[in-house]
Amino acid sequence: MSNKENATTADSLKPENKELVNKLAIEIMEPAIQKAIKDARGLGTPMEIMSALANAYGGFLVELLGHKAAASLMRSHSEHIASREQK
Repeated sequence: MSNKENATTADSLKPENKELVNKLAIEIMEPAIQKAIKDARGLGTPMEIMSALANAYGGFLVELLGHKAAASLMRSHSEHIASREQK
């Protein structure tokens, strides 16, 4: 089996349309997440609410990309956050 056949879903995704990504984030995703966080206030600590959000996000990644690609993306997020902390 060639390396190309072993490519993960994330490796085979088409390049993003950054304008569309920003539009979806601003107009759809952010308002929905803000509402969900507002609805969760008082039901758990801020850390529990953020953990629930992270769990949901991870679930969405697995659903859209598969386990391997989702884990890879989460590692990339973690590395990005850690690199910004060190500056």
